[in-house]
Amino acid sequence: MMCNKSNTTRIVAGGYKADDIPSPYQPSSTGSSSSNNITSPSQHGDRSRSSKRRHQAIFFAAYILFGILHELFHVIVAKIVVVVRSSSSIKIVEDKSLLSSTSIGKFLSRAAFGRYTPITIPSTTINVDGGMSSEMAASIITHSGWILSLLLAFGMHYLYYARLRSSASATTTTNNNSTTKPASFICLAAALAPTFILAAYIAAVESITSDLMGFVPKMAKNILLLGGGSSAATSPTSSMQLLLHCGNFGIILLNSQWINVDGGQRALSVLEKMVEVTMMRGAQSGGVVTFEPTSSGGGGGGKDANPVIRGVRSRVVNAKRTVLSEGVRKKIEKDNCGLMNGGKLKGWNDVEFNATQGGSGSSAAAKRLVRGFFGHTRFATSSKASMDGTHPHQWSPRQTLTCYGFQSKEGAFLGQNVMRVAPTGQLMGVENFVTHNGDFEFYKIGGKYYDCEAIQDWLVRTLHVPMPATVDSAAIAGMIDLLRVQGCFALSVRYAICFELSGDVDPTDSSVRYPTTMQYEAVGKIFEKALDKMVMEDGIKTLEQVNASTTKRSNLCERVKDELMPLMKGSHPVVSCLDNFVTTDEECGNFDQFVKAAVNAFFDNDLLNTVRVFLQNAKGSFGLCVTTSLDAHRQVAMAAKGQTLCIAFYPRKGVICYGSEQAAVKAGLNYETPQGKSNWSSDFKYVDEDAVRFDLDDLGGEIALLDWGYAGDNDPAVSPPNRALPVYKLMGGAVNVITLHQENAMNKSSSLIKRLVTLENNEFIKPLLDDCDDPVLGDIQDIPKICHNIQEDWKDVGLNRMSSWHLMQCIKRRLRGKVDGSIENHAGQIDILVTGCEVSLWLAEQFVSDLQKCFPKLYVKAVSSNKLLGLFGQELSMPTIGFPYSQKGMDLKDPIVLIISHSGGTFAPLACSNLLQSFSSSIFAVCSEWDTQVGKQLRSIYSGGLDLLTSRIFSTEVGVRPAEPCSISVVATHQLLTNIFEHICMTILSDPNFRYVTGSIINERDLQTLERLNVDNIKALERIVGVDRKGTVLHDKLLHKEVELRAAGDVWSEHILENAKAYIMTFIYIVVTVTIGYPLISGLADAAGLRDERYYYITRFFDSLIYFWLPQINVMILRIIQGRNKRHRMVGRTVVIGDPCPWVAQSAEAFLSKIFACSYSIAGLNVLSGNPADHLVHRHTHRVVRGSLLVCGRPDGRLTALTTLEASTCLAVNQASSIQSIGGTCESITIGHNKSKLPLSAKAIFLESFRPQFLCEKLLVESEVKSADMSLTATGNLKVTPSAFSEAPEDFREKFATSDKGDSLNASQRLRMLITSGDALNTSQRLKTLITRRGSAQAQATSGNDDGLDSTSHRSSAALIGAYANMEKEARSKASKVGDHNKFDIDAIIEEMIKERKGVDKYRKIFEEIDADGSGELDFDEFVEAYKRINPDVSLSQLEQMFKEADLDGGGTLDFDEFVELAKLPQVEVLGKLSVKNRDDRGLAQVMPSKERYFGEELLKTAPKGTGAFLMSQSQHLVMELYESRIASMQRFVAMTVMFHQMGSRVQNFFPNISFGYLGYRMDRTHSIMRIATTASPVSGADVRDRMVELLLRHKIQKAVTLFSRKYVEWRNVKYGVNRSRGNTPLSEKSE
Repeated sequence: MMCNKSNTTRIVAGGYKADDIPSPYQPSSTGSSSSNNITSPSQHGDRSRSSKRRHQAIFFAAYILFGILHELFHVIVAKIVVVVRSSSSIKIVEDKSLLSSTSIGKFLSRAAFGRYTPITIPSTTINVDGGMSSEMAASIITHSGWILSLLLAFGMHYLYYARLRSSASATTTTNNNSTTKPASFICLAAALAPTFILAAYIAAVESITSDLMGFVPKMAKNILLLGGGSSAATSPTSSMQLLLHCGNFGIILLNSQWINVDGGQRALSVLEKMVEVTMMRGAQSGGVVTFEPTSSGGGGGGKDANPVIRGVRSRVVNAKRTVLSEGVRKKIEKDNCGLMNGGKLKGWNDVEFNATQGGSGSSAAAKRLVRGFFGHTRFATSSKASMDGTHPHQWSPRQTLTCYGFQSKEGAFLGQNVMRVAPTGQLMGVENFVTHNGDFEFYKIGGKYYDCEAIQDWLVRTLHVPMPATVDSAAIAGMIDLLRVQGCFALSVRYAICFELSGDVDPTDSSVRYPTTMQYEAVGKIFEKALDKMVMEDGIKTLEQVNASTTKRSNLCERVKDELMPLMKGSHPVVSCLDNFVTTDEECGNFDQFVKAAVNAFFDNDLLNTVRVFLQNAKGSFGLCVTTSLDAHRQVAMAAKGQTLCIAFYPRKGVICYGSEQAAVKAGLNYETPQGKSNWSSDFKYVDEDAVRFDLDDLGGEIALLDWGYAGDNDPAVSPPNRALPVYKLMGGAVNVITLHQENAMNKSSSLIKRLVTLENNEFIKPLLDDCDDPVLGDIQDIPKICHNIQEDWKDVGLNRMSSWHLMQCIKRRLRGKVDGSIENHAGQIDILVTGCEVSLWLAEQFVSDLQKCFPKLYVKAVSSNKLLGLFGQELSMPTIGFPYSQKGMDLKDPIVLIISHSGGTFAPLACSNLLQSFSSSIFAVCSEWDTQVGKQLRSIYSGGLDLLTSRIFSTEVGVRPAEPCSISVVATHQLLTNIFEHICMTILSDPNFRYVTGSIINERDLQTLERLNVDNIKALERIVGVDRKGTVLHDKLLHKEVELRAAGDVWSEHILENAKAYIMTFIYIVVTVTIGYPLISGLADAAGLRDERYYYITRFFDSLIYFWLPQINVMILRIIQGRNKRHRMVGRTVVIGDPCPWVAQSAEAFLSKIFACSYSIAGLNVLSGNPADHLVHRHTHRVVRGSLLVCGRPDGRLTALTTLEASTCLAVNQASSIQSIGGTCESITIGHNKSKLPLSAKAIFLESFRPQFLCEKLLVESEVKSADMSLTATGNLKVTPSAFSEAPEDFREKFATSDKGDSLNASQRLRMLITSGDALNTSQRLKTLITRRGSAQAQATSGNDDGLDSTSHRSSAALIGAYANMEKEARSKASKVGDHNKFDIDAIIEEMIKERKGVDKYRKIFEEIDADGSGELDFDEFVEAYKRINPDVSLSQLEQMFKEADLDGGGTLDFDEFVELAKLPQVEVLGKLSVKNRDDRGLAQVMPSKERYFGEELLKTAPKGTGAFLMSQSQHLVMELYESRIASMQRFVAMTVMFHQMGSRVQNFFPNISFGYLGYRMDRTHSIMRIATTASPVSGADVRDRMVELLLRHKIQKAVTLFSRKYVEWRNVKYGVNRSRGNTPLSEKSE
């Protein structure tokens, strides 16, 4: 065919002519035509096929080459990164080879065909200066591959077109000159270049999918799964294996080494740690204020004057995905560190913060400023989180006024080497800062209360400053501006007008014009003139001479009057501003009152008195820290009223930490004082004392003033009204602490020293945990260890056992009252009240359900703490609509109260711990540690400490866990409640009377079974989380269950991430195709030679469709590659969590929703929950769409008590999974123990069981063995061959090779032993390997592995229902057969009565027949003789125990009522109640775990002949239900947390990986950052304290009235000889 050049040229994308672009399938054409260019069609076809094969071979080789280059890029960059890290300040902990294998051949084969390279990044220990972390290094190495591969493809494409341009230019020149032809190699290169470029682009796309979007090749994924599990990265010294594809807080630094050694960096680390812990109370914003001198040298003050300092406020509003603690530190460093200081605080090396001695004279004392940081994190309640609402708050800006300095009385008169403050005024900056936690509701002015809104409006008019923020805390700052006036006459005059003369002026009257600050200053000058004149004339050396003398104060007042009165009477302009407030009328004027009030305020209203006056008149809840520029050089005031506040003193370190959260002040334990060179010597005296913590009395209201002195004055500077208060010197006298109780209605105040809690060397105080990269994973992996520790701790005489002993005494006292009738039984009565919030409440409800089920006559209630607070803690009761609770309907007369609050600081339970003291003295709490706020309140009940065994705290010893998704806290609390449940049951079962009044259903054998399940539960938890009870990662062979759970999480994470990945793929496709000018269809058409213009619009049409549907196309590509369901809707995902135990579904929903709380919208998740045995179908099936995700926990239906429950659960899952559209439905996963997969579920995860079989399971196994033709022969020998046992699994051969005595067993004995054992839940599955097969009709042998499922050994719940129903029917049929007894003799009548439960008349007849002596009571001999006639196989010991069970009053005989109660019990239940020893070898009351090989073994052995085995198994139904609620449900919850964590972790890590760390969030926190709900919500706590005082006083009054009434009745009875028989008992005694 002749190839002629066309005269027309077509322009394609890129600016080139179409004819200039050679095609590998188009022969080259020169400018001339000759016979050499003419080819036949057959020659052309052969040449074309040869060219295709050549291009295919070249493409394959190029594809392999670029794959190797891609992996080589990773290795080179990894080597560079390791070199850089080694040369930096980072210490390499462990140096390993980069490549996991040193073989070049393996590297090339993996890179060429597997497209992966395992690289080991050595782990590091990062020093204080920071450095490149392992995660950062991994990100750099990961992203280097796809970036360099993409640049290589672009570069080759660019060079190719550049070469074409030069070739086209050279060809044109050659044609024009007609001298030469283009070189042959140029044509060859031009022909082969597109093939190389295509291979390069494909390699680049592969690298993007693996390195950027996280697709892992199957071969590489298998390596990951076999490489040690998900927990390998948790070790601090392990190498990272990279497979390439509202509360207050603050610190006071008394020791200058915290500043002058490292510039305050470690101090800021302590502060950051405190912020991090305080954030658990809610942290949408935060801020810190610190003070620094206004000028250098001596703090900016005069020679003998207090320093002039200013406040530096740093505030941050937290974003959704930023960390507030880091943001606050950065803001502090920005505001307080100079640009040239290298991150060190301003003045860190200056004399102001480091002076140890001054000059000569009275100022020779040290004038060092103590640096303090006073901060707050806010969880908004009254307004949205914004900068103006962020603490610390300041109403009035800094203003310069004339102020006089004050000091301590001792320093002014008696001090040696103390700077004596001169009695002269100086210009000083005045500014006040407040941090407040709580609610400010009312303030009293002139004897009337005004709400916060009125106060805010009044402050605007009195201070002449616009309201800085609408939040209530800002109003407190305004009130402090008005109250803190000591030393400034201008402010004192304002105080006198606003407060002392307020009775004549209505604060809400907006027409009243208050003077301005300048006018106050002008009036204050008159007072200053009088004072200066008095100082000059009387020779006063210090203001303390006037301050401490009432005579001199009166003298000053007279001098002021003499100066002011003429001006007032002459209407001088200076005092005209006072005309509306001060009158000089001699009869009714208030001029004298005004002058006296201003003078007294000038001397008295210091920092302590200011806070005192404020709290006396304010109503609300307050956790306050008040600092001012006039006092911050030596003092800070703190107050607690309705909100907690703690202060920790570290004598050895010279630092004070305070905070609303108790755990926050323990941050000082984690850091040591900086050690190093400094230009200054420290003036802090080292004191070898343990750190202590002081908890303010938030109930009665308490103020604490910390005064560390200044310029040698080491005594507290307080005004005369508060000088009678005791002063406590702590930290070796370095700091003075003065405490002031607002009210003491609850407890008598004790010495502060007795109230201190030791923080160091205290086994009850747990230090803060070290930071970790994944707190959620750390919590999950600690579950087996914590649960094991709780169980072990319960066996020893520790804190929990002391609390349990106290609880046991309270229960016994309560039940004795019910036995003797002093406590009446009625509908509203509550014996045990359990309360909590959210997760704690859900666990409490399950606990109460189990307890009520075991003791039906015991009145146990679980009530939300918020509801209790609303009913009893408000001045106006809040009704509980929809709940049967009311003040009159709940009898809270001394109930046993159990408060569940893992944090111990949640507002509602904490408030209830105070409130309920008015109703009961038997209050206990379940917390994470002994040292919590709730624990503090309960310990105060017995402040005298006389009873050492009144411990009230049950502790899980989990400590502070900052991760908001709760896992370990839930499991640990549930575990501890299980132990408490067992102990309560054991206490009640110890006395027959207690069993009777509570209607006990549970027995000691059930408790032993439950304890065995409890102990075996630890091993199951280890397999689920992949970490053992010692905290060690399990061996790879034992990680298969964790790997399976995490694999399921991986799949669901891909569901969530598919939209994000599709978006990235769409972005890349659009950028690449638009850039190169070749969309997919057009590029393929052009490569195929379809360049005719008629194809142009067709290809562009299809390309436009691709662009339109590109996101959906990319989603489908992802699903095909990953093998996921292709019919799911391409929208956001919804996860529905179901479980028949409500607490599991509710807690798992809270866990997962918090995991994704901060996720980006493109990878968001909606989480719902429901009960599959109740409302899941009704609530959620109408929401089922294609792609909905359902995870459901399944009860263990192999147990007869749970079979129908599992069937109901499976039915709900099937119904949800059956709703389909175009063949797609929801994707459901079930988690449970019964190894039977639902046909409509996508996956079934079977948890391993490490418990013995129950009796029903054993009987079912025996029936299956019989159905497999395993019947015994007439001689009792099994038809098995000697070699049959050799085919069994190795563990079975070892276990059943010998008897208990060590004797060898034959095959029949082994098989019989195996049948009767309860060790394997799939015994029949393994038994089949031992049977001799007889012919092809026999069933084939099945594997001994638990994973080898078949329909015979792993039955569905429906099949189990049928099997158990048949077994029950057969058992009842046998039991109903009449024996040989005559129907009319006494034996037959007794037997018939017990079995058929005859009426009371027949009971009476039989009772009279047995009662031979006619005494109306049966003694033991009569009972034995009668019962032996019924069943002679019953032993004497069993009859003795049965007799004791029936003898409720302990009289040694059975009356008719007791006989009826025993007669009504079926024989199975009677046997189940036989006594079991529940004490250990030490005699300590302890539930001993069952040692049976299968549960019911002892029961079956001791049962009389004729007792049906299957009917006997029904006596285990209760413990089966307890196994479900206490054990199996916990395992399912833990399994869900492992799966959900993997989901969240994959999604969390995706965004930093694709954005080089720019995007990202932490799944261990939410937007609100409220791990502990310490804010009153939804019920206010303003009235709790008042209501508690009122209720307690009522209780005391009622108790006193009752006491007087009883004593009076006793006196009257003695005097008048009143008959005190039961019928004549006085009414008052009955009521008592």
